[in-house]
Amino acid sequence: MFKFNFSADNTAEAEEQPKVIQTEETWEKSKQIQFKDSSILQDILKNASTINLPNYPDCKYIDPSEIVDILQDSENETPVLKAEQNHLDLIPAVYEGGLKIWECTYDLLSYLSSEKIQLEGLKVLDLGCGSGILGIYSLSLGATCYFQDYNEDVLQYFTIPNVLVNNKGLLERSKFYSGDWESFANLIGDSLTEDEKFDYIFTSETLYNVQSYPKIHKVFKLLLKKSGKIYLAAKSFYFGVGGGIPYFKEYLDKNKVFKYLTVSEHSSGVKRAILEIKFI
Repeated sequence: MFKFNFSADNTAEAEEQPKVIQTEETWEKSKQIQFKDSSILQDILKNASTINLPNYPDCKYIDPSEIVDILQDSENETPVLKAEQNHLDLIPAVYEGGLKIWECTYDLLSYLSSEKIQLEGLKVLDLGCGSGILGIYSLSLGATCYFQDYNEDVLQYFTIPNVLVNNKGLLERSKFYSGDWESFANLIGDSLTEDEKFDYIFTSETLYNVQSYPKIHKVFKLLLKKSGKIYLAAKSFYFGVGGGIPYFKEYLDKNKVFKYLTVSEHSSGVKRAILEIKFI
């Protein structure tokens, strides 16, 4: 059984920082991703393990290392596989680290569970979803969830399989989108009425690049209900990349659209925090 360690503030993983390669950036346009069955997907689904999540003890999960092995065997040369083969967590505009669960995701899951936040019948956006664990947790509590990740391959081979191995019926309350955040906001923002916008946006480890702050801010501004809340979990500083919680607070203060409250902090290891963000 694979277990998340929700109190591991001092582990080696908590000290880890993204490994990045710089490239000339051309960002992918957002598009909706449909479930596609394939022999690769079926091989991936055979490798599910059980993990411990708060209030969801029987959650299933695909180990990313199994996915990499299957993609290698299939000779499927995806951006995700190339990044993993070169031991890179980030290649800007190519691969945005979605095949790894970072420690702030554990922090946010613990917080949502401890606060007993009710999601039944509500609409949730798992922004920068990667594994989709935050969204799957939301689905387990009766929410409808949109999963967004930059890489289509992450959604096809990691997020969607994680939803499927838990309950194929969860797909009926799920939608999946790839591509750049600004493009994503434009794609669905114009078509949503106020009632169709998100009650909650959950996002973890998405503040590592200060150049992306206008994009994530636009997602929040266009897609969150006026009465909605955002829960954002991130490190105070991302070494070698440059972003972090204090920089995003400054950005929010400057733009005067949202107010925020630090609802949780972890001071040991790499400092981390969770912000609750609402419209002013």
